[in-house]
Amino acid sequence: MKNNFLQAAGVAVLMFAAWPGARLHAGQPAATEADVKLTQRVLYIGHRADQFEPFLKQHFPKVQPIALDGFQPPLAEDFDVVLLDWPQTGGLKREHRSPLGERASWHKPTVLLGSAGLNLAVVWKLKGGSGCTCLAPVAYDLREHEIFQSPIPIDIKATTTIPTPKDFLGELKTSTVQVLLLIDNIQNYDRVIEDHARGWSTHYFEFASVPEVEIFSGGINEQTPKSSAFWRQGNLLHFGFEQSPTELNAIGRAMLLNGIAYISRFSQDRPIDVTPSVFAEEKIGTSRRRARNYFFSGHVEWATNYISAATLTTFNWRDPEAGKAWIETNGMWLRPGPGNFLEIDAEARALGVPFDAPDFLSKTIAAMRDEKTKASALLLLSRYAPEGPGAKADAAAWDSWWRENSSYVFYSELGCYRWYIDPLAKSRGIPTASLRGPARADRPAATSGVADLKAN
Repeated sequence: MKNNFLQAAGVAVLMFAAWPGARLHAGQPAATEADVKLTQRVLYIGHRADQFEPFLKQHFPKVQPIALDGFQPPLAEDFDVVLLDWPQTGGLKREHRSPLGERASWHKPTVLLGSAGLNLAVVWKLKGGSGCTCLAPVAYDLREHEIFQSPIPIDIKATTTIPTPKDFLGELKTSTVQVLLLIDNIQNYDRVIEDHARGWSTHYFEFASVPEVEIFSGGINEQTPKSSAFWRQGNLLHFGFEQSPTELNAIGRAMLLNGIAYISRFSQDRPIDVTPSVFAEEKIGTSRRRARNYFFSGHVEWATNYISAATLTTFNWRDPEAGKAWIETNGMWLRPGPGNFLEIDAEARALGVPFDAPDFLSKTIAAMRDEKTKASALLLLSRYAPEGPGAKADAAAWDSWWRENSSYVFYSELGCYRWYIDPLAKSRGIPTASLRGPARADRPAATSGVADLKAN
C-alpha cells in the first residue's frame, strides 16, 4: 500500500497541527513538526545528546542533556520527563545498578530508549527483561490508542504491505503483513533487521494483562509477532526502537514525541510486581504456559531445564504423548520450588483450587475455617499472597484483609507466581479490573502539555 501525503498548503499545515481529525502519513514533510510546542521539561540521560537535543529543543521549553556517568537522581527533580538512553555496551548487568537509583524511590515519568528497557528490567526486575535485541525500525500490530492521536495525530492504518517476515511464518498464516515504517529508504525487507541498528523487542506473553501495563505496538523482529516494541508499565514508557530522531522519519519522530507527552501524565502509577529477567544471574521460574509449549512444540527437552528432576521422574517425559498427557493433567498445579524449578503444588491440588483462579483467595480463606484444611489453606495463602496478614494469622484476620483488598488484587505468573495488591487502584477506591490504560494517568489528556500550535 502506498503511503499517503498531506497537501503542502500553509492552511493544511495548521489543520494538521491543531485538528484531531488530521493524520500524519509517511512522507509528510518534517517541517510540520515545528508547529507542535509542548510544556514538559525534559532531561535526556545518555550518550547521543547531539542526536536528541536539537529535536527535543524544537518542542520543549527546557531540555537538558547529561551523560550516564554524570547523572544522579536529584538532578531530575526540576524535570517533568526523563529520557534514559542506556545501551548494552559493556554487558547487560553492568555493576548491577541503575543510573536512576533504586526502583522504589524513582517516581519520574520516564521514556526508556532502545536497550534501556532491557537493562533497567534486569536491574529493577521489571517487565521487559525477556525478549531479543532484534527489533527493526518497523512498527507492526499497532493498537487503537490515544497515544497515536496527540499531540501529532498518526494514521496507524496508513500502512505499507511487506512480505511476512520469515520468523513470523510459524505463527502467521498470511503471505504479507501491514506495517508502519519508522525510517525512510528501506531497501530490503528481508534484511531490515541486519541493515539497521537493532532495538529491544520485549516478549510480553504473560504480562499484557497486569493492570499497569498497556501495549501500543509490536515491531518486526527475529522471534515472534507477539512481541512488543512500544508500551508502558507504570511511569515507564518503552520505546524499543534504537533509532534516534536524526534517523527516524516523520512517523517515528511523532511516535517518540507522542510517547513523551503521554508518559508525562503518569507520575502516580508505578511498576507493581517483581519480575526477574532471564538475563540476570537468578534462575527464573518460567511460566506454566511456556512449560506447556515445550511439550507441544517438539522441544520437550527444553522443559527439563525448568521442571525439577524429581518431578520428571514421575512420568516418561521422553515419550511425546505421555508428556502431553501429563502436562495437560498436571500443568495447572506447577509452581516454582527450590532453585525455581517447577514442581507440583500438592497442597493446591489437594484443595482443588488453582492458585491463579479468580476465586482462589476467597475459597482458600474459607477453607481455613475447616480443621481438615486449615493448615494447608494457611500455607497456600502465605505462599501466594505474601502481602496478606501472614502465616500466623487466623481466619478472621484473613477475612478482614480480603474484605479490604478483594477489589484491588491481581495474579502475576512471571511476577513470581503470586497475588499483588494494586496500590493505585486501592488509593483511588476503584477496582483494579476497571482501572486500566489511560485511566491510570493522573493528568488528563487535555492538560498533557500542548502550549502552542502555530503555522510557519
